[in-house]
Amino acid sequence: MAEKLELLLTEISSLSNQRYKLFFLLPAATNQQKLLNDLNREGIPTVNIGLYLSEQLRFVPSDKRPFDVTKWLRKAISDQKNDVVCLHNIEYLFDPELKQNPVKLLEAHSGNTVLLVIWPGKAENGVLYYATPEHPEYYQNSEYSNSMMIY
Repeated sequence: MAEKLELLLTEISSLSNQRYKLFFLLPAATNQQKLLNDLNREGIPTVNIGLYLSEQLRFVPSDKRPFDVTKWLRKAISDQKNDVVCLHNIEYLFDPELKQNPVKLLEAHSGNTVLLVIWPGKAENGVLYYATPEHPEYYQNSEYSNSMMIY
């Protein structure tokens, strides 16, 4: 597992000169906590986005939430005061009530900060998937086939 961490740290440093500094991590189901612990040991803060956004948006009327998501996501990232931030439990970003494209939203916030995103779905042939095609939260993205790693 140490070699995966070293590989990840190399990937992080290579992102510094990219326009979008977004990298997706796909941990095995039993490895997510280990991944979070490894990142914390390296001084990389982790943010539970689902918990954070649900706390911030709970008093916002549902029709206004799509407009406030960006503001609160930006604050969650900037409050870490770090060049690299890991976001996990991002499932809430897929909620149809938020009317967001989760990857584009994260991409927009990755200009100055390397965002490591623990992807809650799967990846096949360089395509990120969340949910199944018949599910209302279904999502797929093939733009980051070179920016993902199974941890």
